[in-house]
Formats: sequence, structure tokens, C-alpha cells
Amino acid sequence: MFQGLAVPWNVDCGTEIRLFDPRRKPQNWTELIGPTECAVFLKDRTTSISLAPDGQAWANPAEVTCLVFSRLDAAQRFCEEKVRALPQLRCEIYDSQGLAHPPLAVILHPESQRKEDAGPIWSRRRKLGAGALFPISLVLFWMGMRSSTSGDLAIFLGINCIFLALRLLYWNFGLKHSERKRLERLEDHRRMERGDA
Repeated sequence: MFQGLAVPWNVDCGTEIRLFDPRRKPQNWTELIGPTECAVFLKDRTTSISLAPDGQAWANPAEVTCLVFSRLDAAQRFCEEKVRALPQLRCEIYDSQGLAHPPLAVILHPESQRKEDAGPIWSRRRKLGAGALFPISLVLFWMGMRSSTSGDLAIFLGINCIFLALRLLYWNFGLKHSERKRLERLEDHRRMERGDA
């Protein structure tokens, strides 16, 4: 797996490697991991700053590392333990293609997971908001047609309500589409681990 490298060391069944090491051949981390392996990036949940395995920010950005695991389930277990111990942590699991695609999985503390805007609560809120904006726009159009003094403003606001409602629905669609693609890539990775691919 990692022959002739000066930097890696084992951390809870994973191997910690620098993202870029000019002394290493190959220098880039994506060239080090195999097709069935995955890399875990530790980040601050709110700022997305890369963190060391102890949860502290890196003093020197050139020292940033990731943790490479031979199996996805080992990486997920590691991340779940880490976020329980450090609630401000956000663990992102990537496949061998690296940052070219969104992560296969994002592990957060259970309390933080509910606050994510991709979750079911926020999806429902966006749908309800869009559902409320359509009738409001109809009322504004009706007011605009009946009023001679402020009719233009009411119609303008009605049009904006429709655009905002469509934007909320499109936001939901985009998040669902991204999640569907992520789940497909996750299943492809699991098939590759099993040797089905």
C-alpha cells in the first residue's frame, strides 16, 4: 500500500498521510490510495478549517493530513467515534478520486446533524415556504389588479414571491439530486470493496 514513504503513521486502524509532501514519491495524496481505499478529512463543523486528529487547527497549512482507511466501514466507525468525542468536528470521507467529487459520506455529531440544511426538517420547511408563497402571490396579483395606486408594487411583489417559491423548490431538487448521486457513488464504492465491480 504505502511503500517507501517517510510520513505515514497509524492512527486507529487508519494511516495518516500529508496531503502534499515534496519529499515523497508520488507527492500528491490521491496517487497514494487504491481504488477501494478511502480518505477521511477532519474539519471544523462551522468554519470548514482542516483539523488534526486531536481536533486542533493546523499551525502550518503545509502539514495538513488525511487519514486513509482500507475499508469504508472502518472509516465510518472512526468518524463516528471522533465526532462523539469532539462535537465540533465534521468528518468527510472521500474515495480514491479525492476532492474531484463531493464526499461519499459526511459524519457529524447527532446534535449537529439536525441543523444541516440538507436534512428532512429543512427540506420540509422549504416546501412549506414555497407552498405559502404561491397563494400569497395570487393575493398580491388580485390586489394589484384591483388597486390603481399601489397595483404595480403588489404585482412586482407577487412576481418575486413566485420566483422565491421556485428557487426554494429548485434548492430542494438540487439537494435531493446531489444526495442521490452521492448514494450511487457510495454503493459503487461498496461494490468495489466486495469485488462485485
